[in-house]
Order: sequence, then C-alpha cells, then structure tokens
Amino acid sequence: MPEETQDLSLFPLNVVLFPGMRLPLHIFEPRYRLMIGKCLEEEQDFGVLMVRSTPDTEGVSTAYTVGTSARITQVKRLQDGRMNIVTTGVERFRVLRLVQTEPYIVGRIEPFPLEDEESPEVRKLAHRTGQRFVRYLRLVNEVLGSTIDLDVTPRDSMSLAYLIAMAMDIALEEKQGLLSTPGLKALLAKEAMFLSREEILLSRMREIQDSNEGYFRALTQYLSLS
Repeated sequence: MPEETQDLSLFPLNVVLFPGMRLPLHIFEPRYRLMIGKCLEEEQDFGVLMVRSTPDTEGVSTAYTVGTSARITQVKRLQDGRMNIVTTGVERFRVLRLVQTEPYIVGRIEPFPLEDEESPEVRKLAHRTGQRFVRYLRLVNEVLGSTIDLDVTPRDSMSLAYLIAMAMDIALEEKQGLLSTPGLKALLAKEAMFLSREEILLSRMREIQDSNEGYFRALTQYLSLS
C-alpha cells in the first residue's frame, strides 16, 4: 500500500483481520460480488473492517475505522456467480472518510503502520510475552483438548505480536483494540495482560476438571464395590 491516502473498497465483517492472517470468505451478496470482481480485474486489495456490535442512532450497523487491507490469493468461482476466496491480511489502515456507499462502500484511507519501537526493552518484553503465549497454548491444549503445538515463537517482535493477536481466544472487541494499538511496545504489553488473565481462567477450569474427574473416579469405585 502506498505511503499516502487512497481510496479503498471496504468490506465490513464480524471479524478482526491482522496483517499476515489468512481469511477465507464466501462471497454471495451481489454488491460484494461486484466489489471482489473489480478487485480481481484490477488486481487491487480491499479493506476489512470489523462491524460494531452496537448500531448507531438510526439502527444501522457501523464499522470501526481501523482495519487491514486484504489481498486475494485464491479464487473459486461458482456457477451461480458466488465465489469462494482466500485472502491474506497485508497492512493496517485508518479510514478518514467515506467517498462511496453504494453499491458497496469505498473509503478514503491512510496507512496506519505499527510503530516499530525496536529496542532492548521491547525485545525483552517480546521474549517474556512469547514465553507466556507458549504457556497459554499449552493450557488451551490441556483444558480444551486442542492440538495447537508451538514451542518456538517468531524472533521478530512484530511478527510475534501479530501471531499472538490472531491466536488468542478473546472477545472481538478486545482484538479490535489490539489492532488499533499504535505502537509495538503498547501492543505487547496489552497482550501480556490478556494472556495473564486467560492463564488464570484456564488454570481454574483445569482445577475444576481435575476435581470433577476425582469425584467421578471415587463414585465409580464406590458403585463397583456396592
């Protein structure tokens, strides 16, 4: 994306897209078929914005103003005009104003790159947050029976920050808050806070599971002796 304002087709969705994140989409509405068709024809990206959960005063759903540009990497056209596409998040942007609302939304946007504060302090914070992230994934595996395996995290602090943001199972509004964070240091600090909270919750869930398993083992043993 050029380092200047430009007009970008916008796709409001109930998802937060981060740079580097893979996002498959099923395109079925006529206006978005038109939009994606134009993006393919002109080899353009489009922007993904998360829809706000609370409608505005007129009852119309609005979107956040910070989003991520999406690049189409795969397309499967269906006979009735629908499409299955795969996209990848490219760069963050900020919407300055809308320049078109019909048949689809186009906004005047500016790049909103993550401020890369590469310093010993940030690298130390990234290392600690990465370790906490690995512990979080192990707890998720234990408690929820997932099979996420990640023993080594990205060395690049920015890549690590975006990976954590994508992978954490937190509310979409919280993910949007992460996407909207201006700088790398602040982003890692927020993620460390969320990971700490989620570790506590998962640890409690594991304790409850262990307690229940102990109860059922005792009950089974009692019934077998009766």
